[in-house]
Amino acid sequence: MRTDQPSSVAEHFALCTAMALAASGAPFVPETVFLYAGACYLRHFLYGNRLWQAPARVPLHLGRRGYRDATLRRRGAATWPLGTTVPDGQQVWLLREDLARGSVYIAEDPDWHAEMTARLIHGACLHQMGAIVVQAHHAPCLFPRLVEIARPFGRDAEMATVDLHDAGTAPLRLTESAIMAALAGQGLTPSAHALARVLLPLLAWLGPRLSYEPLTLFPTLLDPALLKDLASGALRLGGIDLSSADARSADTSVLTALSRPLDEITEDQQARACDELRPYARELAAASGLSISRGLSLSAAMAARRITCIRPSSSWTTTLVATDCIEALATFAPESLSNEILYIAGSVLSASLPPSRLIDAAKHAGSDLVLAFYENITVQRFAQIFETQGVSIYRSASDADRSVNLSASLDRTRQELGLQVYEFD
Repeated sequence: MRTDQPSSVAEHFALCTAMALAASGAPFVPETVFLYAGACYLRHFLYGNRLWQAPARVPLHLGRRGYRDATLRRRGAATWPLGTTVPDGQQVWLLREDLARGSVYIAEDPDWHAEMTARLIHGACLHQMGAIVVQAHHAPCLFPRLVEIARPFGRDAEMATVDLHDAGTAPLRLTESAIMAALAGQGLTPSAHALARVLLPLLAWLGPRLSYEPLTLFPTLLDPALLKDLASGALRLGGIDLSSADARSADTSVLTALSRPLDEITEDQQARACDELRPYARELAAASGLSISRGLSLSAAMAARRITCIRPSSSWTTTLVATDCIEALATFAPESLSNEILYIAGSVLSASLPPSRLIDAAKHAGSDLVLAFYENITVQRFAQIFETQGVSIYRSASDADRSVNLSASLDRTRQELGLQVYEFD
């Protein structure tokens, strides 16, 4: 019996009436049918007893009025609003536990992603949670809109932004290990990794002495002639002129210690490594919003439950920021960061940054993870990304016509993967 359709209810009770009349001469049959009809009425037509089926969960404000959630078999307790479904316009509410199981946003329209991100931040403000938003590099900056959402909650003053397209914002402080981890997925040779591992500490030491941002010196050091001098314990760069002959100098001692690993890389390997690293070094140098010596630390922002919006400048810097998120999550004790949401543009997740790394890091810290995809992907891709059951998928209704293959795949594997799919306008 479909209790939400009057015709189904009328047909069900008409059938009960017909059975009672037809078997009126039989002992106890009419009475049994009457008791069954009374049980149906008490079970399905009294608000205090009926189980209500919502698009996702029954919200808390209805639960307080006695509405019970069919998925929970208790009063509604959802407190996280996400929007309305298409085409019936029903509200979608989630529990915190739903977010913890993983969520995926799919749409080709940046405006749709911006709206869904705004709803996510609205929920974070309602629950006094922190959030890290790593948006798509090709989309307009979301920070002004997120500030307007946070202002009624009094949280606009604690928000921060890092826009790699805008030199006027505060930089994001990267760790050397995050840069090395991001480079590890780019298919570089072992000699290129070894050279980068030597140069990053050297950059951190040189930057303050030359009054430069360390990463801006990265392309300069990728010079085979300069590396040859470094291997011999000498450096002539800017205002620094150090020679191996001046062994009494403290700076020379530090330089010698930092450059000693270069002896393990041959000159031919150094030349090839310089060519491999140069495109990444130039991009790091051009991104004024990245630093290894100053700026906003993601681990500090997570610990303080701040809402932080990061707009990368390219796919490579998106990978770099996502890797830094993984490094930051790893610094926390297990399940100690349960009041944090991570929204990351999922298009960057590929062979260079396996999704499992980000998912495992979020699970370790107890954080909620949302991946946003700007293209339609197959359900097999979901199976590769999320190994756990119960992933919720939210996609734009305007993209539904271009997602026929995805819809068919989801219908076939919905039970297997435990997927919940919602379409929003």
